[in-house]
Amino acid sequence: MELRRELVLTVGTLVALSLVLSFGAIGLFARMGPAIERILQENVYSIVTAERILTEFVEADGRALSGAARGRVHEALEKAQHNVTEPEELLVLASIQRELPQAMDGNHAARRQVVADIHDLIGINRTAMQEADEEAQRLGRAGAWSAVLIGFLSFLLSLFVLVRLQRRLVRPLVELCEVLEGAHGKKQLRRCRRPDAPAELIHVTEAVNRLLDERLGRAG
Repeated sequence: MELRRELVLTVGTLVALSLVLSFGAIGLFARMGPAIERILQENVYSIVTAERILTEFVEADGRALSGAARGRVHEALEKAQHNVTEPEELLVLASIQRELPQAMDGNHAARRQVVADIHDLIGINRTAMQEADEEAQRLGRAGAWSAVLIGFLSFLLSLFVLVRLQRRLVRPLVELCEVLEGAHGKKQLRRCRRPDAPAELIHVTEAVNRLLDERLGRAG
């Protein structure tokens, strides 16, 4: 393999692994965002509308609701019906819709039923919020462990790259220097072994060996 290609391949592998780590972490955290946004936009919204209905009944203090209060209750219920995120909400909202006229007129039994249904509606959304929170935490843990795993693999690959560079580049260059220094001293017969190295280094070591052989021949 040519020296340039080997260096490009080595550095490119490290860069690619770093990009995988970066984009993988970004992807996992991007998946956490919708889970948290879902809690804020869907479940919290339903809870707020349900609490608004409860507030109107509390302020009525057992009496029939005023016209303005009825309008606010109908508006809140309509918002809740257009923000159904869990299948269980449909039955609860249907029950509220059925009992709501009598509850607003002051019927205590109907009002108790509406209040119980609203509590159920709030409980359903709180359970969904907890599940979404657990999903976000799971994604966060998965992202953390994935980053650790990819980081560990990157560390192992870096060690492999260092060992490979040591074997294919550093050692042949060190031996080449030792052979050239020996040619000026008492090791004039020493020659470079054919290294397991890129083609350029092999050609250099072969050229040095030929030059040393020619020099020794002229000296003899």
